[in-house]
Amino acid sequence: MRIREIAAVLQISREKREELREALEALLKERSPSVFFSHELCAKYFTYQQDGQAHFVLFDDTDTIRCKLNLGKKMAFPYAFLLCSEVEDLLEELRRN
Repeated sequence: MRIREIAAVLQISREKREELREALEALLKERSPSVFFSHELCAKYFTYQQDGQAHFVLFDDTDTIRCKLNLGKKMAFPYAFLLCSEVEDLLEELRRN
């Protein structure tokens, strides 16, 4: 998974998004990387090496989405727009809080 593939997420089909989710889960399981949190981006990330190349993977989960929603509240934004197709696997958990 390269950054150019992840950066194109907004322009891909639901099937491709599911493939990327599965690829992320597989990378996390296979490599057990140290996952870091970027306060500036309200996102999680990790890096890994493959075939002599460094890869940077930036991703969101329920914690990072909540962080972004809380930041919006602090900045007095009354509403947030989440594209359901982007967060459908997280909606149930997000609705709980």
